[in-house]
Amino acid sequence: MCRNLLKYLRFFCIWILVLTNSGIVLAQGTNQEIDSLKQLLSKAKDTSRYAILVKLHYASRAEFHQALDFAQLAYNQAEALGDSIKIVESGRMIAYSLDDLGRSDEVIEMLNRVLAIANRNVTRYPAIKTQIKFILNNAGIAYMYRGNYDSALSYHFKSLLLREEEGDDRAVGNSHNNIGLVYFKLRNYQRALDHYLQALAIKDELKDNADIERVLTNIGLCYNQLKMPNEAINSVKRALKTCGENCSQSVLKEANFVFGISYLDNSDLDNAVVYLNKSLALARDQNDTRYLIENLIGLSKIENRKEDFQASLDHLNEANSLAQNSGFAELRLDIYRESFNNYRLTGDFKNEALFQTKYIELKDSIYSENLLKNLATIQTNFEQRENLKTIQLKDENIRLKDEQIQRQRLQYIFAVVVTMFIATLAGLLVWANRRQQKHNSALSEAKRVIERQNKELTKTNEELDKRVREKTIDLVDANTMLQDVNEELDNYIYRTAHDIRGPLVTLKGICNVALMDVKDLLALDYLKRLDLTAEKLNAILTRLLTVSQINHVVLVPERINFNAIVQNIVRKFKQLPPRMRIDCKIADNVQLDSDPGLITIVIESLVSNSIKFYNTSDRIDPFVKIEVGKYDADYVMVSVEDNGIGIAPKDRNEVFHLFVRASERSENGGIGLYLAKLSAHKLGGEIFLLDTSENGTKFLVLFPVNLQPILASRAEVEQERHRVKEKRNKEAAESGGADALERYYSSRRRG
Repeated sequence: MCRNLLKYLRFFCIWILVLTNSGIVLAQGTNQEIDSLKQLLSKAKDTSRYAILVKLHYASRAEFHQALDFAQLAYNQAEALGDSIKIVESGRMIAYSLDDLGRSDEVIEMLNRVLAIANRNVTRYPAIKTQIKFILNNAGIAYMYRGNYDSALSYHFKSLLLREEEGDDRAVGNSHNNIGLVYFKLRNYQRALDHYLQALAIKDELKDNADIERVLTNIGLCYNQLKMPNEAINSVKRALKTCGENCSQSVLKEANFVFGISYLDNSDLDNAVVYLNKSLALARDQNDTRYLIENLIGLSKIENRKEDFQASLDHLNEANSLAQNSGFAELRLDIYRESFNNYRLTGDFKNEALFQTKYIELKDSIYSENLLKNLATIQTNFEQRENLKTIQLKDENIRLKDEQIQRQRLQYIFAVVVTMFIATLAGLLVWANRRQQKHNSALSEAKRVIERQNKELTKTNEELDKRVREKTIDLVDANTMLQDVNEELDNYIYRTAHDIRGPLVTLKGICNVALMDVKDLLALDYLKRLDLTAEKLNAILTRLLTVSQINHVVLVPERINFNAIVQNIVRKFKQLPPRMRIDCKIADNVQLDSDPGLITIVIESLVSNSIKFYNTSDRIDPFVKIEVGKYDADYVMVSVEDNGIGIAPKDRNEVFHLFVRASERSENGGIGLYLAKLSAHKLGGEIFLLDTSENGTKFLVLFPVNLQPILASRAEVEQERHRVKEKRNKEAAESGGADALERYYSSRRRG
């Protein structure tokens, strides 16, 4: 519904960007002006060519291909000069021209390229920071046009943070409006409404009526989707009142559509038909495909209410023919849903099944699990900012409390000094009784002020304690929710890895068959590369499944036979690098009760890491040393040492993280050391990276001698967590009834 508003918003952003950063008057240049600039360009030297190319670009904006050529020349000139600011500016010019030509993928590629350059140079050139927020905004709009709603939301949130840092309320309002558009596309109408209302509040506070009618119309669209037709009507009436006789045809088209849907929800079908037909006529005049489809769907619902199912299907068929040649996937969902409902009512079960299948397939393609996971991550990261603000507010309150206490101390000292001074005057100057009374009166007033301030301080302390308790409870809830999210994410990774493995095995099978049938050497080379890549991906999936298995494994402690485990691991590595040897030293007095499967994963991952990153120098004989022994009374030590390429100091704190690679030799995406650490922690142990005299690496793992007490402690912690959770639910129900409990869970979901 908001397609036209997005067009106007995008054009407005481009206009503001150029006025702000280029200082160029955006009037389309005449042919005479362009010819004059071309003559200057032919005579210009390298240092002045860039400015002329920029002017030529903006003078040629009506000719999209020509404007793109000038922008590309300016970009090449900026790269030749090595000027980061000019590279960013000319890259944005290329993106604008590509956008005019409808080449969204290239727009996103260019904006991401100049965004990376701007981020690298923002410290050196602070002026680039202003351009970054506009790049983020335009990239968000481009991603939304392409249907990448998670990326669009991420870029808009980053732009919003920069605008808030600058304190530009008008720009903050624009960001909220953009975020609302993305949520509307995602059909999260409540979140969209929240951001639209924030944008409206900012405009009202600034008394800024520029494009306010569009914000009000968007709010009306949200109210309709939330089944609040009266609020939608009031919002659109205010929009029409704001623009008065100067309302554009687009605003009138959207306003009539909102009125039509509102009256439909109020069962006033006659008025609904009138307004939807008005909007439909305006949409036909403007050749606005989206609103043609929207109004046809609305009219089909009216005919459905009147039980004229054939007329309803006629509207839907016309809408469907328009939607098939457009990119409005969400409108096609509405068409399919209304169609199979109509066919069900008419008894045409074949067409009902056909459109229901189309609806399910399209919905699954739009709202994929990956999109939902990315959206959850983006929203969680953004909402953490609000938590940080709350913590900062608490710190500020504590600071104010300390200042108040300090002032109170000074007041007490002042009162004591005044009292002593008055007592001295009373003894020395008895004859100044009137003056003494005056000082006594002042002292009484000071005492009353102190008492009043003491009461205020007590009240402030009570409120602060209450807020600290509330925030502590929120933190406990957040930790519980984070644990639930981690469990859900782990299950998602497990299911995704299993789902991918099937197609991957099929791909390898096809590659093997093709390698036997294809004779072309170049094709054979490509197929071998494809097969090798599939094998690497299969290894990564196996490691990811191992992560899930580690997280969900039920630990069964038993006496560990290190000799058997180490020998089995060594036998797995049959093809060692040239001259490499593996030395094993296992103490006789080692006794460890733990899980043999996870112990094997730890040692095998460390040995595999040492073999993979061996030193290729001919002057060095590579080795791997495995040592198992008793560390102290409570821990058993396993160390794996090598004289390989080593780990750089900057990577030492990161090598145990998932998907972190300290060298390009890694073939499994940086999972091996993460598996080792995860398994060690699962067994209650720790893993350390130590320095060696050979400039290689040495990993030291400490395992607790007996795993059983650790398992018992974990079980108690889990029981305590469930007990606290049940207690919170019970307290919420008793203190506020069902409504309070619902608000509690709602706040948990929003958090």
